[in-house]
Amino acid sequence: DPMPTTIPEVSPPRSEHDEKMATMTATETKTTTQKAKLMAPSALKLLPAVQKYDWGVKGGGDTSLVSRMSHSEPADEPFAELWMGTHSKAPSKVIIAGADGEKEKLLTEFLVENPSFHGTKTASTFGHSLPFLFKCLSVAKALSIQAHPDKKLAGQLHAKDKKNYPDDNHKPELACAVTPFQGLCGFRPIAQLAKHCREVPELRALFGEDAAKGVEAAEKEAYEAQQAALKTAYNCLMSSQPDVVQEAAAKMVARLEAKNASELSDADALVLRVNKDFKEDIGLFSIYLLNYVTLQPGQALFLGPNLPHAYLLGDCMEIMATSDNVVRAGFTPKFKDVSTLTGMLTYELGAAGVMDGVEEHGGAVRLYAPPSTEFPEFALRRAVLTPSKAVTLPPSVSPRIAICVSGSASLSAAPPSSSPSHLAPSSLELSPGGLVVVGAGAEITLTGGKDGEAQVFVASCHPSFEE
Repeated sequence: DPMPTTIPEVSPPRSEHDEKMATMTATETKTTTQKAKLMAPSALKLLPAVQKYDWGVKGGGDTSLVSRMSHSEPADEPFAELWMGTHSKAPSKVIIAGADGEKEKLLTEFLVENPSFHGTKTASTFGHSLPFLFKCLSVAKALSIQAHPDKKLAGQLHAKDKKNYPDDNHKPELACAVTPFQGLCGFRPIAQLAKHCREVPELRALFGEDAAKGVEAAEKEAYEAQQAALKTAYNCLMSSQPDVVQEAAAKMVARLEAKNASELSDADALVLRVNKDFKEDIGLFSIYLLNYVTLQPGQALFLGPNLPHAYLLGDCMEIMATSDNVVRAGFTPKFKDVSTLTGMLTYELGAAGVMDGVEEHGGAVRLYAPPSTEFPEFALRRAVLTPSKAVTLPPSVSPRIAICVSGSASLSAAPPSSSPSHLAPSSLELSPGGLVVVGAGAEITLTGGKDGEAQVFVASCHPSFEE
């Protein structure tokens, strides 16, 4: 079916930092207007923020994608995420060259002071933020089983619990593999769920016999009945008493450990692997309920609101709406909100929708975008450039962020000659970890370096938002 062309209204995500930006005095506003008349560069180097969550890859230096992209020194710490954007939890900074040398400034402040760089449409729709948050992830062990709220629920959760739900925005996201990347994503087809009801006695016990039989019977029923059966069974599982869950998990692990490796299914082997980090956790049972996917480099997953998922292992680039709202229910020592999670899920069943991207520039570039204009905030492009290969990306109505993941490339940015602008042409050389923010209205030309194939990711708004 053709995608709808109507773009929904998007309320700017609100944070304390955003509120601060919104309270500029009249004097500051006048200064901003004066500065806007000057020629801001079309592209600036960007400084990201590193997040050292427990599930990240330890070692620093060359041990992980995140530590390489952040040029980190060797360290006995987990390098989990690189944040690139304006989220107040870990905002990026731009490097501005001047007569007195280079200085750093928050990207948010630079956008306020340079409205031509920010873009009129982006500023009026998303306030002082970028429409997206761009990340690089290096995963050594399972992240929490989680889902992200839609906009309505995000507002409700933020209003009643700002500590655990720090903003009022939704968080649809898209992950593109840089190395083979493992994850759990969405509920399996009903036939697989019924099979696991029969083959995993500990799961069946936590479902309860009535709910388990309901899942088995649903194989021959309509899709809505399958969803209802899954919802009943999953709620029975997630509402089980902790001691009952722990006992069932211990029995399951002992049964699997007694088998030969050749007798284990992929799900069985994953249960044993994850149990080493999350012993007898309720999340182990979700391995039999969620699709177990391994993305190859260049493949991607779109994770819409209310979809259960968990990243397991590998490196990826991730882009999302500017939010940090997560509803967790397993594989985590953090706050778990089981009742919210089970209530928000849509219980859609089926194979995970792996994306190969849409070819552009003869296949040198692939575009990954949410399948609906309901999510105008983001899209991601992956450019793979042979030496001297050049591609030009047309201007965007929003700023874009480019990062070189491997090889070397040059990036030139400038407004089209036919379009008057307050942006001056810029040219920057990118090596691995090279990170640039490009202003709205500027074309981007990427050219592969001389030392082999280069891989560059470019984060932007959704193509529908350009219209």
